[in-house]
Amino acid sequence: MKRYSIKVKFFAAISAVALVFIGVLIVLNVFFYDDYYMMTRRSELKSTYQLIERLYTGDVTGISSALDSIESRSAIRLAIVADDGTVLYTSALLPEESEPPVKPENGAGRPYGIGAVFPDFWSQRVRIQNILVSALEQAGWGQTDLSGYTFTTVSLHENEQYLCLVGAFEQGGCLVAYMPYAFIEQNSSFNLLFLLIAGGCALLICLACGYFVSRQFTRPLIEMGQIANDMAKFDFTKKYEGPEFDEIGQLGQSINRLSTYLEQAIGELQQSNTQLAQEIREKERIDNMRREFIVNVSHELKTPIALIQGYAEGLTAGVADDPEDRKYYCDTIADEADHMNKLVMQLLNLSKLELGAQQTYYDDVDISALFAEAVRKTAVLCESRGLRVSYQTDAPTVHTDSDLLEQVLMNYLSNAIRYTRDGGQIVLSASAAENGVRLAVFNEGEGLPDEELPKIWEKFYRTDHARSRENGGTGIGLSLVRAIADTLHGTCGAENTENGITFWFEVPGAPDTEQNP
Repeated sequence: MKRYSIKVKFFAAISAVALVFIGVLIVLNVFFYDDYYMMTRRSELKSTYQLIERLYTGDVTGISSALDSIESRSAIRLAIVADDGTVLYTSALLPEESEPPVKPENGAGRPYGIGAVFPDFWSQRVRIQNILVSALEQAGWGQTDLSGYTFTTVSLHENEQYLCLVGAFEQGGCLVAYMPYAFIEQNSSFNLLFLLIAGGCALLICLACGYFVSRQFTRPLIEMGQIANDMAKFDFTKKYEGPEFDEIGQLGQSINRLSTYLEQAIGELQQSNTQLAQEIREKERIDNMRREFIVNVSHELKTPIALIQGYAEGLTAGVADDPEDRKYYCDTIADEADHMNKLVMQLLNLSKLELGAQQTYYDDVDISALFAEAVRKTAVLCESRGLRVSYQTDAPTVHTDSDLLEQVLMNYLSNAIRYTRDGGQIVLSASAAENGVRLAVFNEGEGLPDEELPKIWEKFYRTDHARSRENGGTGIGLSLVRAIADTLHGTCGAENTENGITFWFEVPGAPDTEQNP
């Protein structure tokens, strides 16, 4: 099915209205103009008779100028006839050439009793004489007493007819006012022709105006339709910029508000979807890390449990009869139980820190003494691998929780010992920060890829996926550091440096309200 634009429909509607209007005018002119025109001519003849009746006092000379004026501004011809039939006035006759008229030859030459004066032109005299005679005869002049006025139609020849009014005067005599039908028909033809020409011009003007108006009315609608199509494609940049003084402008402003609301709502929805997708990916990542952590913890617990079970069964079976062997078995069981205990305690501490259940005890902590104690505890491990450990002896003092800060330092130092090559160097230092003190642990080595630096603080994350009891952690040590940083309102981080990597921990002074019991 063929579709037309609203502009074409609007233009067609205006054109149809114009055609109907002009057609109605032509129909009314063709079928009713003649009757209306005859009615106005009769009314004009009547008005002329009434005017002359008021002016006429029995003397034609006194009103001759008025009669000339009436004839000059209308198509009406006038004649005043006395009671005895004498023509007292007509614009086509001269008074000094008066002679009594007679009826035409078909009247057998019988005198009609009406004296008249006609011009020298015989044909005009005969025509006017015949008009007057016929009009007076049809009106009954001389046969009955004439009062008021009457209309008659005089037909001289086949194509020569006159509309006549014969009206009596109170002072005597009568008025004959007449006009030719040819003039009436000619005026009607001219009027119809002019109406057709004017109608055609008016139609062209209406079509031009209709095209312009249809463009003016449909242009904003087309623009709004384009804006709506762009909105359907999630493009909300275009706005309606037309005036707001009519319903179309108000509709455009409503579309603008709808576009703004949709853009905002869809933007919020997209933002929510993006956030939800990120949360889903984060959850999936954490789930994967949790599963990996379970595998790691299971592996970490599997070995000591197996050793404890094996050595305990050996003791029960009496395999170790020698006191030295029994001592070795018991020491191994104790070491493995201690390893499991440390792992479980790390998990418990991490949970308490994340839940905010960890109590803090603030006091002044000597960073240099803290460094010395950490180095002493790990001296055996460092000496066995030839590691060179140095620390700052003039480090500043900070007011914080000493136990939590010690856990941070031991985790950093343990990682440094684990990943420093044999014979390498480890440096412990401290410096004043903007709001507290920054501790740093540097160890020689390869460092970490830059993309992994933000991930090492996440729970359950391990950079070393190889399962080695000697060189593999559980993946929660640095998570503990980050949890402690949150608890102490500090920050932590790591950065690759020349020939190694540096882990730092910045701790502020004590907060306004200390969490002491």
